[in-house]
Amino acid sequence: MLEKNNVWANEIEAAEHYKLKPGTLRKNRSKWGHSIGLVWKKVGGKILYNLEHNDKLLEERGVI
Repeated sequence: MLEKNNVWANEIEAAEHYKLKPGTLRKNRSKWGHSIGLVWKKVGGKILYNLEHNDKLLEERGVI
């Protein structure tokens, strides 16, 4: 059995982690792309968020 990856999360997992709706993440990706906001990558057809990096980023900005 594979362990759950604690660094990368799909859109639904990331939304739950940050207590947001998936649509909010989609809107921010569409509006800001890679320049501002959370770190994400498109792998195949999936969007993955780097939770470890994003948590540090949000802590530095005083959001969490």
